[in-house]
Amino acid sequence: MKKYLINCPLILKLNITTAISAFTIIIATIMFYVTTNLIFSIVETNSLSRDEAQNASNKINIILHQIDYLTINNAIEKTDTYTEKTKLLYSSLLQELQNVQNSQYLRNDPNAVQIIKRIKTRIQGYRMIANSLYDEVQEDSTDGLYAIMALSSASQKILHELEVLNKNINTVSKMKIAELNQNIFYIKTVSITFVSFLFLFLMYMNRLILSSILARIETLKEEILSFFEFLSRKRDKTVHITQDGKDEIAEIAKIIDSHIYIAENMLKEERADAEMIAQKVHEATKEIKELNSEIEATQREVVFTMGTIAEEHSKETGNHIKRVAEYSLILARLTGLSLEESLLIKNASPMHDIGKIVIPDSVLNKPGKLTNEEFDIMKTHAELGYKMLKHSKRSILKAASILAYQHHEKWDGTGYPQGLKGEEIHIYGRITAIADVFDALGSDRVYKKAWPIKKILAFFEEQKGKHFDPYLVELFLNNLEHFLAAKEMIENHTEDSTRLSKFIENFERVPKYLEEDYV
Repeated sequence: MKKYLINCPLILKLNITTAISAFTIIIATIMFYVTTNLIFSIVETNSLSRDEAQNASNKINIILHQIDYLTINNAIEKTDTYTEKTKLLYSSLLQELQNVQNSQYLRNDPNAVQIIKRIKTRIQGYRMIANSLYDEVQEDSTDGLYAIMALSSASQKILHELEVLNKNINTVSKMKIAELNQNIFYIKTVSITFVSFLFLFLMYMNRLILSSILARIETLKEEILSFFEFLSRKRDKTVHITQDGKDEIAEIAKIIDSHIYIAENMLKEERADAEMIAQKVHEATKEIKELNSEIEATQREVVFTMGTIAEEHSKETGNHIKRVAEYSLILARLTGLSLEESLLIKNASPMHDIGKIVIPDSVLNKPGKLTNEEFDIMKTHAELGYKMLKHSKRSILKAASILAYQHHEKWDGTGYPQGLKGEEIHIYGRITAIADVFDALGSDRVYKKAWPIKKILAFFEEQKGKHFDPYLVELFLNNLEHFLAAKEMIENHTEDSTRLSKFIENFERVPKYLEEDYV
């Protein structure tokens, strides 16, 4: 077979491999499907049969309690419908017993047959006591009491027999499960053995075909390697090897040799030109990278400028968007986001209140508390900002649309405009919400004075799990010195972008900024 495969055409070798592979996959799939369906069918049949017997036993228990209740009530006060109701219940009781006896699970079990026979006998005795209970109670209270005790005893014996029946059902279940597991093991063993044989046969045939192909192309190795060494300037010329034979590989080898010879001569003549072209490509690539950097810088500047316009419209301090941007960057890094994504949040955050440019000045800059109608107008800025930005395909503006839309959502679902809850809120929105509120509380606004740091920290503790993501609040409070450091640098105009970027990337500890004047 090996000799035949070496000499046969390449297309035939590939067809043989494809056919064997397809046949193996089809057979394996059929075996898996048949085996799975067979196992499921056996398990389902066993489960349904057991449930059928168990349900019938449970119904007997319920019916017996109903008969007890009717019989005791009838003994105390004669009921006209007692006979009719108990007749139906006794009929149902015997029917359920028959269902248990005829169930596939217990049909051939001699223990179950004996237990059911004893239960039927005890039901007859119970019925005799129940039928005479009323007369016994009415004639003599003492005899009535004994009759009730006898009825209770008969009921308990029936219940005991039911417990024995249930134990017998469980015993039979264990036996059938063991038998089922054994059958499943046999099915799996046969299936795995057959499929393994097919795969081994496939591997053997593929190896034969592969070795026959490799044997034909081995003679090309030196020529191809010598050509690549010529390309890498390790050789001055290529070694040419003639390939004998008339099969596809031999024809391919002749074409390759011809093209290598032509390429070798062309490369010798044009190597100098290629080096010049490579230099031009390098310069063009460098120019493209610089242009991309300039475009990204322009995008960041536009975003920052638009954020500044929104802030000036609302008469907030110009440093607000700078501080929110730095706070968002620090919290994003603490959360575990990459430096690239953290910087994206920082660059997009100035646009979080862009929607406020549409809000009337009478509402936006009102010094006192807003009315309900005014607050409803104010709340529209989130959705308006989202609509302004949502159609952009730029990463910064896409991130800004998320921030604008979700930075007023709350962890407990009471925020706006969508009423999102928990992790339904994008991580960008949860981060910016903390950064925005922290800066807003610590800054003077037209409607309030800046809060002291103690009051701000107490507010965040109180709103953890309500307004804000509790995990992010813990990160924020445990690393407060980073945020206070960023605030100090911005307010004092001492930002050192190189130092700050290094700190953000590597999380080097900064000096403690929690001095008494902050606390």
